[in-house]
Amino acid sequence: MFISVNDDLLDPQLLEDPFPYYRELREDRPVHWNERWRGWIVASYSDVYAGLHDQRLLADTITPYFETRLSPEDRIRFALTYEVLNSWPVFVDPPKHTHLRKIFSRSFTPKTVQTMRGIVQTFVCEFLDAWQDRREVDLISDFGLLLPANVIATIIGAPRQDLGRFHAWSWELNELLHGGVGSPERMERAQQSIVEFKAYLKEIYDERFKQPRDDMMSWLIEVQRNDATLTADDVIYSCMLILNAGHETTQVMIGNTVAALLQQRQWQRLRENPGMVKTAIEECLRFNGPMKGTMRATSENMVIGGVDIKKGDRVMLLMAAANRDPVQFNNPEHLDISRNPNPHLAFGHGIHFCLGAPLARLEVEIALTEMTKRFPNLELAGPVKYEPRILSRAIESPLTLYVR
Repeated sequence: MFISVNDDLLDPQLLEDPFPYYRELREDRPVHWNERWRGWIVASYSDVYAGLHDQRLLADTITPYFETRLSPEDRIRFALTYEVLNSWPVFVDPPKHTHLRKIFSRSFTPKTVQTMRGIVQTFVCEFLDAWQDRREVDLISDFGLLLPANVIATIIGAPRQDLGRFHAWSWELNELLHGGVGSPERMERAQQSIVEFKAYLKEIYDERFKQPRDDMMSWLIEVQRNDATLTADDVIYSCMLILNAGHETTQVMIGNTVAALLQQRQWQRLRENPGMVKTAIEECLRFNGPMKGTMRATSENMVIGGVDIKKGDRVMLLMAAANRDPVQFNNPEHLDISRNPNPHLAFGHGIHFCLGAPLARLEVEIALTEMTKRFPNLELAGPVKYEPRILSRAIESPLTLYVR
């Protein structure tokens, strides 16, 4: 059957509502070659789940890009960008991935995250207090950006007054990493952001090395002191990833979650049943999570869903399509905040499962609990538009709400 929706993943229609396209892919071409994107798109739950666990599908898509898409001169020019991205667990494979993930896992255990509850609660109340005398707010700029950025900066040990700089650096990095439209200079802008980000974090590193505090930078330095294989750059690049992903993904999750609850008329139900907040979060992640998919590269010739894939081909594991697969989920186009169990793949699965997921869930849980209590009649006051990105599904600011 002909795919009726334009195969351009940045087509405006596809950005606003990609789910008809995903449905046609699942039903007719669950493993689909997208000529415009120059890669395979995998759409069924079973194939996406298997792909997330298949070590023949490499997370290191950075090295092939640098080796085959850049000139020798540009590889030298953007060497720092490669060095940083190749130090992030999300873009590397075992055994390097195993080593790097151990560094992060010590900072994001469920027990450690629960100790952050008080920090999150304080910031949620501070930012929602500022809504009290207003009729309209922008959920993104008046809350979604502020909460996770302040939480993660506090945990790292970075000053709150520098949040604007973190956001600017993260924006440029994510325009590159998430397939944004951007400009032809986005590689240059991303590298400049990395240069500034690294210099900034190096100052904090030097301070904490001499005078440790009770923050994540100091914890990671302590790990480094006891592991001769770790360098100062390992610690700095780890904090760069945490600051980048720790506020960007949660910001998107807050916007998508609140918008879904309001659009699907579930806000009142959650307000009347606050004990459903955790299942509501999982259902919103399934229904409209922060990431559409994740990229992989094949390490050898292989078969996915009965289709022959060549070594070196790009593969997008489309979690957003898998999360609405009727084979796995009953009535998947309906948002049911009581759905349980809910084995969605919004945070990935397997060895690359998002380490920051417990903290993101905690932040959204506290935010929703307070928001439904304080603003029981919250309403959308304007359109919901999405950023033009291939991999992430982020609502543009303003996401205007009537505060009632």
